Amino acid sequence: MMKVRPGIILTRVCDQSLLVASYEARAYCPYVKLLNETGEIIWRCLIEEKDIPDIVKEVKNTFDIPSDIDVEGLITDYIEQLHMSGYVLYKEEIES
Repeated sequence: MMKVRPGIILTRVCDQSLLVASYEARAYCPYVKLLNETGEIIWRCLIEEKDIPDIVKEVKNTFDIPSDIDVEGLITDYIEQLHMSGYVLYKEEIES
């Protein structure tokens, strides 16, 4: 299970989606991260605490993706990047 780090805000500035770390989150991640359209969809799913299969379904329903693309792998990699940057926490980190 993944969870958005408390204090991260999704906002739009000049038609761009940004993650902004508020004061409580700044010690753990960069202050600002630019998201593309796919990243915003994934982030919104994480806010709703959807699991990977549901996020994959949401992305596939939004975009015309060829069947030979490993959507689940790409989404998992992207979420891992968000985790490594400090924007996302895994269940084990939440419980400790």
